[in-house]
Amino acid sequence: LQRVGCFTSPPPCTAGCLPGSNICATNMPLRPASAAHGLGPRINPLRTSYDPRTKSRLRAEAAPSRSDQNGVQLPVGNDKEVAAWLSAEVRQWLDDEWIPRDFHGEIGDIAAGAYVSARERGINEAGDILLEVANTLMGVNMYEADVGAFDVANKVTDLLLINDGRDVCCTTEPYSAGPGTSTEDSEAAVGGGVMLPEEAVSWSKPDSAFDRYTFLQQAMDGSQTAAVIDRAVLESLGYTVLKEGGKSMYDASGVTDERVLGISSFLGNPESCAILQEKLEEDLEEQNKDEEDLMPLIEALAGEAVVEMAKEEGDADFAMREVCVKWLHFSGGY
Repeated sequence: LQRVGCFTSPPPCTAGCLPGSNICATNMPLRPASAAHGLGPRINPLRTSYDPRTKSRLRAEAAPSRSDQNGVQLPVGNDKEVAAWLSAEVRQWLDDEWIPRDFHGEIGDIAAGAYVSARERGINEAGDILLEVANTLMGVNMYEADVGAFDVANKVTDLLLINDGRDVCCTTEPYSAGPGTSTEDSEAAVGGGVMLPEEAVSWSKPDSAFDRYTFLQQAMDGSQTAAVIDRAVLESLGYTVLKEGGKSMYDASGVTDERVLGISSFLGNPESCAILQEKLEEDLEEQNKDEEDLMPLIEALAGEAVVEMAKEEGDADFAMREVCVKWLHFSGGY
């Protein structure tokens, strides 16, 4: 007797299909038992989710370490070296997760080839590369594998993000260090290669409104270090922090205003503070606000008497702290 399986058509798609594929984003049919052999995407919903509108991979446990306005843009590097590294990493990962198989090496080579093809066509966004790798592997008979196309594509993306110096959750560390990016591109992306002062490396933006208010108060009374205040302002302007070889450096790839490119500090730097003051006035004007509207906050943070005395004495350090605090409060989300 010949066994015949009956399948019903899925309901009409109402959300469109994933870019570059015929996979429906919402009406994905249930995967048969053969999917265990790698015939379909296997994304752990507790680990990641996929947004077909932005083509970005979203993580439940951790946000990206950089604020990319057009997705997670990967820097240009030596694609062939990166591909060779990816191929070896994927093969080793599959061998360790399951059992050593020659086919694992083929999967690694195919995934690496898809990566190179994508980069040669100018595709630099991590979510787009993920789709390129997944779509390529979905055209391969992966019956011998214990993973699916999207499992491998997710792993490739993890490796690329780690190689770019980003924090990635829920994954294993690479077996070997990646080749990194070219020196020229790294210098362009990292805004002059400015390293963070030691006291600012472990700092992160306060989560609660109370903690943010306390931070502003410490910034005004001088109990917060200049390096930490500088980092808070720089991050509000689009700078992020990259870790490379145990060093933390400012990355300017997310900065959209050319006026603040190359800036590494504000306190003690009148020229940088003048640019920040200019940007603050522009933001205030857009909201039909006046800078005087922010003075009650400054007086509440530092005390009216202290503010008056600082102005009478022409305290330059106090004035620069005032500019930073006004900016952080009005334009930086504090």
